[in-house]
Amino acid sequence: VSREKRHDILFKPIKLGPKTLRNRFWQVPHCNGAGSDRPGMQAAFRGMKAEGGWGAVFTEVCFFTYDSDPTPWVGSQLIDKGDIKNLSLMCDSIHKHGSLAGVELTHGSSFLMNAESRMPGRAPSQIPNEMEGMASARAMTKIEIRQMQRDHVDGALRAREAGFDLLTVFCGLATIPNYFLYPFNNKRTDEYGGSFENRCRFSVELMEMMRETIDDCAIGMRFPIDTLEEPYGYGDQGVRAAEEGAQFIELLDDLVDYWDINIGTLNWGEDAGSSRYFETNHQAEYTRHAKRVSKKPTINVGRFTDPDVMVKAINSGQCDIIGAARPSIADPFLPIKIEEGRYEDIRECIGCNICVSRWEKGGPPIWCTQNPTSGEEYRRGWHPEIYVPTNEPEPPILVVGAGPAGLECAMTLGQRGYEIVHLVDAAEKIGGHLNWVSSLPGFGAWKRVIDWRETQINTKTQVQIQVNSRQSYEDILESGADHVIFATGSHWDRSGMSALLHDYIAGANADLPEVATPEQYVLKGKKMG
Repeated sequence: VSREKRHDILFKPIKLGPKTLRNRFWQVPHCNGAGSDRPGMQAAFRGMKAEGGWGAVFTEVCFFTYDSDPTPWVGSQLIDKGDIKNLSLMCDSIHKHGSLAGVELTHGSSFLMNAESRMPGRAPSQIPNEMEGMASARAMTKIEIRQMQRDHVDGALRAREAGFDLLTVFCGLATIPNYFLYPFNNKRTDEYGGSFENRCRFSVELMEMMRETIDDCAIGMRFPIDTLEEPYGYGDQGVRAAEEGAQFIELLDDLVDYWDINIGTLNWGEDAGSSRYFETNHQAEYTRHAKRVSKKPTINVGRFTDPDVMVKAINSGQCDIIGAARPSIADPFLPIKIEEGRYEDIRECIGCNICVSRWEKGGPPIWCTQNPTSGEEYRRGWHPEIYVPTNEPEPPILVVGAGPAGLECAMTLGQRGYEIVHLVDAAEKIGGHLNWVSSLPGFGAWKRVIDWRETQINTKTQVQIQVNSRQSYEDILESGADHVIFATGSHWDRSGMSALLHDYIAGANADLPEVATPEQYVLKGKKMG
């Protein structure tokens, strides 16, 4: 099977300064709970993306000074020789598959609490952070501003020593460069504040220093071109795509080799928006302004999973390279599957954002609804495309329940070579609770969990699926199965039990006429009152 010719542009190499990207697939920086302190996990996780065809694979936010300490959240860091050694493993695992290794150099300014380092933070102005009340930072003097720029360059030099090819200066969320740029964060009255030119001065001087020091790596910026209207953004206290956002890109264009463009602020829900509210490529109306003023390759994000949408974004002049975080988590092998024309095998991201929510709890290792191997490539040796063959394919296995867990279980057993696997469900079709959840407004993408597994079962296994088959205790005993696996899911509790009180809440029992669980209301049409 070969790919459709219209998708060829996705595999055309492109120059990024002194480096060449082998295709148009770019895993943008995203957290995974590994940081620099879990080097094996980090290397295996990012290396899997390179093996799957992503031409560029990045770290998460990577901090380079002690006063940019993300604790309790988890990011990578490049502060000492140990960090260089740890992240060099990641670079090696990416280079092994012919991809470029990228780092996102980040200083968290007034957002980070520095809970481990206990260092006072630095910022353009001494004002409270809007998202983190326990953090604080002092206003930098001009001497400290110059030191901060040198700190960025020193971090880049350590990144180069580790083996990184792509050095991205992060100018988004809560970082020093964008806090100088936004009037919301910059209250200075000297040459680094006030006018647009003054607010850009820090970034211009920084990128000039980077250029003077490093000439054998590609240097770029990750920049939210539009900080959006209130209440989702900063309004006239930030930047807008058609105005200062584009002007910033035009001003710095000769100092970078590429632009990684997105939207939003530290309140980043409009950037990594869930599929319930945001369609694929939802940022296009903003991000396309970058190509209007830039002569350099640009990367766009927008939960890209459909190669036709990717091609349209490139051919329309919106961007040059397809960036992705969540789609690369759900399917690390998305590029190779497109390249080989195996479109039905693409495990599309459903945009549920469990990956985002997991990290926001403090940065534990990543989860993914679609890809259960994510984050377990090193510790358990799991591979999203390789199933360890069984040495005993003959014993019959019965899987009871064909919801998401039952489908994953039966598919995995079939892929491992078990010859007699029966998947049964009492309902009239497979999918369990996701059948009704995915029918709700905005949840259509969640049905991909069912559809992908059904396709894999039907095309690659001998698993037998039987619906309308409620199993009793006697049925299971008489089935002849050597192994029985229950994947019958759960239901909403109707009792009104309180997690806080460990007792029942009076009047909250869903057996009462005026109370209903979501299942009672949506599935059974229970009338209220």
